[in-house]
Amino acid sequence: MTKIHPSSIVDKKAELADDVEVGPFCTIGPEVKIGAGTRLMSHNVIAGDTVLGKGNTLYPFASLGLPCQHKRNKATDLKLRIGDDNVFREHFTAHTGSDVDQKITTIGSRNWFLVGSHVAHDCIVGDDIVMSNNAGLAGHVVVGNRAIIGAMAGILQFTHIGEGAMIGGMVGVARDVIPFGIVMRDGLAGLNLVGLQRAGVDKKLVMELSKAYKELFMGEGIFSERLQKVAAEYAEHPLIGKVITFCQNPSKNGIMQPEKKA
Repeated sequence: MTKIHPSSIVDKKAELADDVEVGPFCTIGPEVKIGAGTRLMSHNVIAGDTVLGKGNTLYPFASLGLPCQHKRNKATDLKLRIGDDNVFREHFTAHTGSDVDQKITTIGSRNWFLVGSHVAHDCIVGDDIVMSNNAGLAGHVVVGNRAIIGAMAGILQFTHIGEGAMIGGMVGVARDVIPFGIVMRDGLAGLNLVGLQRAGVDKKLVMELSKAYKELFMGEGIFSERLQKVAAEYAEHPLIGKVITFCQNPSKNGIMQPEKKA
């Protein structure tokens, strides 16, 4: 049976699974749907056309589905869709999409969103991601599976963060980050080797990826020529192939490069 604290306000039209727990001082709007095993600890707001899957946990003051922060947005039929088993820590916020894009913000499953982190309108966030304290995604950002975004990092509008990439703390990211890349204050700083190791990737594959990375970012000629050469040599490689495809389909911001040394 659904447990709803008497101090909370849950609209009669909202759809809550039987074992959802709603703690004190929460507000749930009429278009909200919440899956089994989800828990709202306290002081949570879930608004708009927001659908949560199973097993999500909202810590105090986390809010989901409020209107996007976009001056040009005029639509009201906006959506937020969230998968299963996510953890939303204190003061996390995720907004609906906007009518300047696809009208929907999407968050996958098994993600950890730490204190004060933010997912803006029209973002597409994958699975098994960690966003550390006060990290923020601006609108239209795409984040691949298993990426890690450090504390107080900021990701510019339309930027793509590749699968398994790691963004250092207090870093501003204005260009696309390749899968398995690592970004520090001076730009692309190599590969997320620790992340690959923790994911159990075979050492031989990692060594081949490292070799291709050097050819792609440190070889002779312009980037497009190097990309074509690496694609011809490694297109079938399970890791390098993902990097090639990512670089062949950049966002409007282009691919982040290593900082050139003086």
